Amino acid sequence: MRTSQTPLSLKDAHLINAMLTIGYVLPLYFTKYTRLSFSKTQANNWSRSKNPSERWRDDPTVIKARLLSVSVSMIASLSLMHYIVVTNQSNATNSVWDTATRYLGFSFRMRDLPAHLVTPMLFLGPLYGRYLARDLPFMRPRTLNKPNKNTFNWIVFRNYVIAPISEEVVWRSCLVCAYRLAGASNAFIVFFSPISFGSAHLHHVWETYNMYGRTRQALWRALLLTIFQFTYTTLFGFHSAFLLLRTGSLLPSISAHIFCNFMGFPQLQEELQRYSHRRRRKPYLGLVSCFN
Repeated sequence: MRTSQTPLSLKDAHLINAMLTIGYVLPLYFTKYTRLSFSKTQANNWSRSKNPSERWRDDPTVIKARLLSVSVSMIASLSLMHYIVVTNQSNATNSVWDTATRYLGFSFRMRDLPAHLVTPMLFLGPLYGRYLARDLPFMRPRTLNKPNKNTFNWIVFRNYVIAPISEEVVWRSCLVCAYRLAGASNAFIVFFSPISFGSAHLHHVWETYNMYGRTRQALWRALLLTIFQFTYTTLFGFHSAFLLLRTGSLLPSISAHIFCNFMGFPQLQEELQRYSHRRRRKPYLGLVSCFN
């Protein structure tokens, strides 16, 4: 129930949660430019080439259209939450930036810099594996086997700029703000609000099912992969929400998101097997892997 101390009720916050999640995902299927298309070609050994008539998520035209879509969704979410904050705050003299800084996490403080190192500390094992493989950015130029340079640039821009920023703004800045205005506890915010973030990735089941030929095996694979993705994105949401609440700034959450997108999901067992012949390095790799 809404009270004088809580401008929003918990029911209102849940409604905003649903609105922001649907408002981010649903527009991806509004137009032919953002929708994906697949033929009925079945995958051979879980791999197949893209047909010219198909539109996959890594196509430059699809990326551009979807980046525009999520950017509009992000701005709309910020506008909604800013309006709610301004209309419910007691001090009407606060500037727009003061409101954004206090409620939405748009602040930078030197004391928050160590928070940016928390996520890399959790990846010490995989980072060491990248070091052994000489696969870190500062060690050698990274090369990706992409069709052309234009495609590579748009994929990088999506994965490391627009996607992390827009998702953290919507599910951390705006959504956490809504639950804080509803008087929810920090524990509730950390462990409940990221569920919608994980749920926003469930639509990938349709993409995987179609990509692998729309068979029963393809459906089973799509369900397993999507459940796995839902699990680790929700777990990351716990971590990201904690960083926001602990620091009051959205920046550590964004940097954590970019870093995790770069590293991918840790494959610790694979790393240990890959470098098992390095007797002096394997024990250290196993030790630092304990941080993950």
